[in-house]
Amino acid sequence: MALGTGFCERSKHDLMDIAGNSMAVWQRATSKSYRGYPKGQTNRITIADVIALPKVLPSIEMVSPMLNKSATLSYMGKAYMKGVWGVTADHVKLAKLKIATGGRFFIQIDVERQARVAVISNKVKQVFFGKNGNALGAKFLIDGVSFTIIGVLADDEKNKLDRDEDVFISYKSYQEMYGDKYIEKYFFVVTKPNVSTMQAEQILRSYFAGKYNFDKNDKEAMGFWGSSKIQESISWYLLGIQIFLSVCGMMVLAVGSLGVANIMFLIVAERTYEIGLRKAIGATDQQIFLQIFLEVLVIAVVGGIIGLASVFLTTTFLQHITLPAWIGAPKLSWLTAAIAFLVLALIELVTGFFPARRAAKMDPIEALLT
Repeated sequence: MALGTGFCERSKHDLMDIAGNSMAVWQRATSKSYRGYPKGQTNRITIADVIALPKVLPSIEMVSPMLNKSATLSYMGKAYMKGVWGVTADHVKLAKLKIATGGRFFIQIDVERQARVAVISNKVKQVFFGKNGNALGAKFLIDGVSFTIIGVLADDEKNKLDRDEDVFISYKSYQEMYGDKYIEKYFFVVTKPNVSTMQAEQILRSYFAGKYNFDKNDKEAMGFWGSSKIQESISWYLLGIQIFLSVCGMMVLAVGSLGVANIMFLIVAERTYEIGLRKAIGATDQQIFLQIFLEVLVIAVVGGIIGLASVFLTTTFLQHITLPAWIGAPKLSWLTAAIAFLVLALIELVTGFFPARRAAKMDPIEALLT
């Protein structure tokens, strides 16, 4: 349960680190007729309208259109077919990309000047320049157009937005090359810290409904995928993992409790004469039952305390050694400890009952003759 708690907290942290206040937005067909327009209309959002969002909507902090084409990359006779993405200068912050030492992402002045500069992934760099080669400042071709490499994604980049083998250029350079005016796939927005993604959905839907003539209450007209939906969709998965690990822990406790029950049955068998003698001199069935039952509880309590102490020492040790980042740090909370102790107590109540009842039901004469 401590491992499950640590893993789930790490997973939620990583998800929020990736998503933050970002949200993917795309256009879909309308599901309602509106002002003479029939339902089923697909609104083609222009790149210019997306770029203008931070200026016209105070709740939007950053945007980046995700313009994409599969392109032929070439350098010194080598050719490589990979995706080229046209994005804004803010994309490096929006996607939390890490650039290797010595390089940089393009800045706003590069975008305005339509500078032919590019940022490549580490895998693309290795194809053209080898693992230890220097790509910075080199010129290569994207569909026959020369670009200068100004940055390479860091080798430890975790491919947060599935861009491990792609190339980034400014959206204006992309438009100059391919002539795109519309968002064909999707675009990203980052909201201000005090604006939730749910609020941003309503704001964006209302804004684009006014520009493209569709009902602002038509939730099918635009698609949104933000951190709130990511967290909602993943929470059940993480809860399932915690339940699975908890059940595994309970099964271990159950196996241990069966061992205790078997030991107590053996102890009862070995103490048959003693139990018969006690009953012969006046001990009641209830007294015999309580004696054996309390012995089981003492074993369970002592074992539980030792077990929890061992867990505390183990989790403390694991927190101070290097584990794979995705595992997280095992965390033993008071709630976890209380649940484990409660489960142990319930199991021991059941497993302690039967040896105690067997001892209580012994016939004293048969016990003395055994």
